[in-house]
Amino acid sequence: MTISIYLINLPKDTQRAERMTRQVAALGSGHVLRKVDAVYGKHLSEEARSSFYSEGLNRQQYPLPLVAGEIGCYASHLLVWQMIADGQDEWAMVLEDDVTLDPKLVPMLNAIAQLPAPSWDMIKLLGRQNEQALKSWPVDDLSQLIRYRRVPSMTSAYLVSREGARKLSRIRRPFGRPVDVDLRYWWEVPLMIYGLYPYPVSLDQTSDQSTIGERDRASGLGYRLRKVGLQFKYSVSNWLHGVALSKIAPYSIHNNGRPIN
Repeated sequence: MTISIYLINLPKDTQRAERMTRQVAALGSGHVLRKVDAVYGKHLSEEARSSFYSEGLNRQQYPLPLVAGEIGCYASHLLVWQMIADGQDEWAMVLEDDVTLDPKLVPMLNAIAQLPAPSWDMIKLLGRQNEQALKSWPVDDLSQLIRYRRVPSMTSAYLVSREGARKLSRIRRPFGRPVDVDLRYWWEVPLMIYGLYPYPVSLDQTSDQSTIGERDRASGLGYRLRKVGLQFKYSVSNWLHGVALSKIAPYSIHNNGRPIN
């Protein structure tokens, strides 16, 4: 099995790239590592910045303007999605450069590869420790696909199908939220997002040293009211759309002629 793996990495972070390259090599031969230079948000021209980021959408969707690092991070994922959408792979893996790959990732990926053609758009490989699932489906003896009650915000490691990449690259540009927040609004695209659980990827200690940059601490009654309002709207929409999808399986596996749903 050959998997295309897209690694998002700032050119200046050579040590991170080398560490990730060693980890991918340890997964076994045959995988194609494609290093993608991350977009450095501060270096974007005004024209390029506006082609990715919409201040108008931001005012509607998020309580704070995005900082340059958030814009660059999202732009980097958009470029990778476009590469996958234009490519031949049915699905691919996307990694940021601050994760640790567990050896159990290999059998999990082998199991995913044996499933029928994906009806999923994205499978997260990293998330919360104690994930709350609406429903789960077996992948193999070690793992399961879960449908989230609330999609976790992490974007450091995931699988994305070619169709999912097409949707994202077409609909999510320009954007108004950070990429990890935007994916939580899966129904806007719409996206079929699952998690591979227990997660085979974790954050490395380098994740404590963010390359996105710091933002000023927000305060004030207006900000707090806007934040609470957006959170309430999200919770209601997430619940309504989640109920509608609660019985749809990401694939169909047959066990002695009987489908496992």
